[in-house]
Amino acid sequence: MSSSAAAAPILHLTSSIQIHAPLDAVWSALTDTTTWPDWNRFVPAVTIREQPSPSPTKPPAAAAPAAATLQTGTRMTFHVNMHPAAASTAPQSLRHVDNHVGLRVTESTPPATPPTRRARITWANDTTFQGRVLAALLSAERVHELVEREVVDGSSGCTRVVTEVTNWEVQAGYLAYVVKWMYGSRLEENFRCWVEDLKGFVEGQQQQTEMGGVVA
Repeated sequence: MSSSAAAAPILHLTSSIQIHAPLDAVWSALTDTTTWPDWNRFVPAVTIREQPSPSPTKPPAAAAPAAATLQTGTRMTFHVNMHPAAASTAPQSLRHVDNHVGLRVTESTPPATPPTRRARITWANDTTFQGRVLAALLSAERVHELVEREVVDGSSGCTRVVTEVTNWEVQAGYLAYVVKWMYGSRLEENFRCWVEDLKGFVEGQQQQTEMGGVVA
């Protein structure tokens, strides 16, 4: 088999959802891993192993994001529950973690200013965590693309802001055949669980914010 064929995607996973909240709120929940134990049943815990050094060209506030915030160059370990739907909450899911995956953020594009309201984050398997042999047998890349839009509510006729989240992963290499055969259907379900949990958390936070604003 040629090297190009070996690198061709073997497994492709995707999920998408519309979240009734601004882009910044969704981005914050997705990249601030301290929130994951509150909502993420698929990956209820993350260990940040390394953060990139601050850039000398940026002001201190912009150069020093929170230690648990995902950014380009972050190296982390995902503590995964491969059966998240069996848990009713992320804390419950944490008790059933059964896999640990080393990853590195390869791209992080925070929310853009209007009129184009988009954001994107990509992570891939961390070869330093895997080791050269495993890295040669399996490669994976996962992308989240977020787009903010204004939509008209069919019942009220009012315009509201929503964020469309599209999340996909491609795996290549010989071991990707094994992953596809053994876990393909399971991973598809888990990806749906991921975006549904993200939606539930962010919309819940948004509702609390709106209620707080009304009370005030």
